[in-house]
Amino acid sequence: MYSMKFHGGSDVDDVIDAMEYSAYVHDVVHIILDNMQFMISRQATPKGSSYDKFDMQDVAIEKFRKFATQHNVRVTLVVHPRKEEVGSKLGISSFYGSAKATQEADTVLIFQSDGKRKFVDVRKNRYDGTLGHVPLYFQQKSGRYTRDASRGRSAEDGRSVGRVGAERCEGEVL
Repeated sequence: MYSMKFHGGSDVDDVIDAMEYSAYVHDVVHIILDNMQFMISRQATPKGSSYDKFDMQDVAIEKFRKFATQHNVRVTLVVHPRKEEVGSKLGISSFYGSAKATQEADTVLIFQSDGKRKFVDVRKNRYDGTLGHVPLYFQQKSGRYTRDASRGRSAEDGRSVGRVGAERCEGEVL
């Protein structure tokens, strides 16, 4: 696992350059960018321009999509939801910004909580169309999220789903 050293608002082209380097030099095939809103939040817009943060987000998404296609790399882009009513289930229209993030995505995963349980909701799957949800259970002893509450293991293969702080990703947002 490699980590890029970008913090706060970053120029999207600088991030793309680092991604190209990682794909070429280190043969990286999956890149996780967390988070889209924070990355572009401090970029300056030309004075007197009607170009806003949503336009900037759309341009960034286009660039990430183009990069993923050209380099055969999976790009997971974290996009936070808009403020929604407490307890309401999030949907594709809940994402912050324009609809471009979900339109360009191959897979849309939403981490949900209904107050009693947490789960991953698969809302878009361009690969085979399968949709649904996977429950998540936090195992205090191991510090991991799992799919099986009783054993701390995945029901299918016995592997843990992910470690807190370095979650294993099985899908993507872009």
